[in-house]
Amino acid sequence: MGDLGGGKTWFTKGVAIGLDIGPEWVVSPTFTLVNEYRGRYQLFHIDLYRLANKTEIIALDLESYLSGEGIVVIEWADRWPGELPGETIQVELRMVDEHTRELRFSGSHLRAKELIGALKERVGHSLTQLT
Repeated sequence: MGDLGGGKTWFTKGVAIGLDIGPEWVVSPTFTLVNEYRGRYQLFHIDLYRLANKTEIIALDLESYLSGEGIVVIEWADRWPGELPGETIQVELRMVDEHTRELRFSGSHLRAKELIGALKERVGHSLTQLT
């Protein structure tokens, strides 16, 4: 999703706001691995950064979060040992400078394309990286 300090937790705070969850409650799950928040939909915030290998990730049985109800945000999802669900929306964060990030959204599932299209329509030309 992005480099260290790239804004992944800030992005998740934005998702939380959209789900009627106070952003002040959203903190990085680097040491807890999973933070759960309740709002209009449940939000699961997962961080795979400090896990050493795929065996550790598999041992945590995090797949149950993907098959349940709610929204799942995974930091360092490239470390995920298997395939993510087809409904996944990939968000890449790139640091432009200290205060600016570029976001690139992608997804091949119909619902993902609908959501990305709605976001692009709402934000307009300022998000040129939506695909």
